[in-house]
Amino acid sequence: MEPHEMAMEALTAEERALDTAFNGGRDIIRKTKRAISGIHNGRRDPELIDSISSDLAGLCEAVEGFPRVLFGTYIEDAMAEFAETVIYDRSLLGEPVPDYMELSVSPSAWVMGLADSVGELRRDMLSRLMDGDADGARRIFATMEGLSEMLMGFDVKDSVVPVRRKQDICRGIMEKSRGDLAAAKIMKM
Repeated sequence: MEPHEMAMEALTAEERALDTAFNGGRDIIRKTKRAISGIHNGRRDPELIDSISSDLAGLCEAVEGFPRVLFGTYIEDAMAEFAETVIYDRSLLGEPVPDYMELSVSPSAWVMGLADSVGELRRDMLSRLMDGDADGARRIFATMEGLSEMLMGFDVKDSVVPVRRKQDICRGIMEKSRGDLAAAKIMKM
């Protein structure tokens, strides 16, 4: 085979892997949105969450021969969404937060998922407040504080993981949530 043919074959294979990562990543993200929506609506689906884990493992295996694809945006985004789903789910259930190795995601995807799970918990906290369940809202807020504390402990370059922006967003979420709890307490008096 000629050198240019070898290069073209290698690039075509990488392009196929990139297409696989793009399509597989989008499918995973769609499933995570469905899983999170189900949790919010009281229809938790552990089988769906398990299937996302299997899909992610299969996707990583499918592109493992292509490091730029495996460690690229499409896979990283899917990992972050999966991490968010599981961290949110387990936190809401009062279970320990799984680490990145348990979830088989990159450390940076785990951090991004951790950050986004705080916002998901806020939605549940607000739902509890609207339902008049102040104790439940305070329990969720305490969980949010624990996750926020973990998140604030990260001090790395944005080129490693763009966590500073997520930390700022999380601070805002926590302040709004604290204000919502205080307002609910005052209104109850």
